[in-house]
Amino acid sequence: MVDTERHDYDVVVIGAGGSGLRAAIAAHEAGARTAIVCKSLLGKAHTVMAEGGAAAAMGNVWPEDNWQVHFRDTMRGGKMLNNWRMAQLHAQEAPDRVWELEEWGALFDRTNKARSPSATSVATATRASPTSVTAPVSR
Repeated sequence: MVDTERHDYDVVVIGAGGSGLRAAIAAHEAGARTAIVCKSLLGKAHTVMAEGGAAAAMGNVWPEDNWQVHFRDTMRGGKMLNNWRMAQLHAQEAPDRVWELEEWGALFDRTNKARSPSATSVATATRASPTSVTAPVSR
């Protein structure tokens, strides 16, 4: 007979990537007893290995960069097939989430070499520096 161990939580987050950890933090801050279940060691989730990243119009290099420009670029990049409301919310919220990550200790690389050549304003996690976010420093 196999012994079964039982636990009682208000919220169970499946996945310990960036989104999962952010959800767990929010649940905990709301007072929920929270658990995280992941298939790998904590800290070795997919977000760390991402080649893509999170785009955000930070406006820290070019003042003309803003959420509207990011929203337009996102819609164009998706051939206007995107859910426009989700793209809008992402464009509006992304800068605050990037700054929040920085406040929590995420490392940011603000060099030209990590900049996406097609992006006007991005914060991108890079494979070469898996815990970094990149913002372009010049055009």
